[in-house]
Amino acid sequence: MSLVVGGVVPTEDVVGRVREAGEVLASLPNTGAVLVGDRRHGKTSLARLVQRLAAEQGALVVAVSAERETYGEFVAALISELARIDPAWAQELARIRITVTAGPVKLERSGRTAAAFDDLLDRAVSRAKGRTLALFIDEVSVLARNLERAQPGSGDAFLHLLRRIRQENPGRVATVLSGSIGFHHVSADAPATVNDIPKIAVGPIRSDHATYLAQCLLLGSATPTTDQYQVAAAIAAAAENIPYYIQHLVAAARRSWHDTAVVPYPELIDGLVTDAIHDPYDPWDLRHYRDRLQHYYGADAPAIAELLDIYAHSERPLEVDTVMMRLRSEGSPIVDRAHLVSFIERLVLDHYLVRAGDTDSFASPLLQRAWKAMRR
Repeated sequence: MSLVVGGVVPTEDVVGRVREAGEVLASLPNTGAVLVGDRRHGKTSLARLVQRLAAEQGALVVAVSAERETYGEFVAALISELARIDPAWAQELARIRITVTAGPVKLERSGRTAAAFDDLLDRAVSRAKGRTLALFIDEVSVLARNLERAQPGSGDAFLHLLRRIRQENPGRVATVLSGSIGFHHVSADAPATVNDIPKIAVGPIRSDHATYLAQCLLLGSATPTTDQYQVAAAIAAAAENIPYYIQHLVAAARRSWHDTAVVPYPELIDGLVTDAIHDPYDPWDLRHYRDRLQHYYGADAPAIAELLDIYAHSERPLEVDTVMMRLRSEGSPIVDRAHLVSFIERLVLDHYLVRAGDTDSFASPLLQRAWKAMRR
């Protein structure tokens, strides 16, 4: 396999997602699914794989990103995709696009755009002629959150519209929704808009699959090693079996070999992780986990960062009361236990923490290392 560091992975090179792909495919004859997982865990690659498999099974597959600022931009992107799939419909779609995008973007136009979106999907179902319309929408919560912030209630309305469309067209319309921002960041009501479809977790792949992927990438990039299997296993373990970091570590091992003429060996790999964490250019974009707190938590972001500091510097999982005592000793603005529990629950949903019984800890040792380095 060729290295694709941070890019689009060919669907034939997606490793370790047979179970998840099968689960998503099985959901299409019903109403679809939600892909749940942190960024860089491969939701987009999984979605692209399922799109290919669904099309091979006869579904009409429409894929569009909702990483847009406005409703109009999203609908325009959907129109472009429908025109690409069905050129005979392109002229009529062009007229619809003009009605959606013409004139200045104003809040009062969102109702008209929503109506156009609803009508557009009804027409797409009709043109599918009995085939399942499989609508894959990536970063759906980004658009919903942007709409909600611009006009309270509009983000929820968008998500409820998607729900109504799939419920009114069972067996004819399926939505596969994904995104790195949880629905709880849209509104308190937003998670309920997807309680009619299964949530499919997209996390690290199995360790044997991760080792196999690392071996394929070492071979494909012609990177020599002292022992290919042992180096691949070390890469998989250091990357926590996450394909995105496996790609980065294979690329780093290759660069190390070019720079030093020393063939990569298993003990080298952990040092490559340390180098990436401390690199001022942040090649793995780890600072995003720190910087996104402002977008996720607003004015509470500094208090959340200090809360994460406590977990990052702990060598064991912590109970809520232990964390509460430390926060009080440090003068944190989080002074109420119920408030603390609410924050912890949100941090679990945002993949920073993981719960085990009555304790919580960092979900990723790699992120824990990076957090301590970033916060110094």
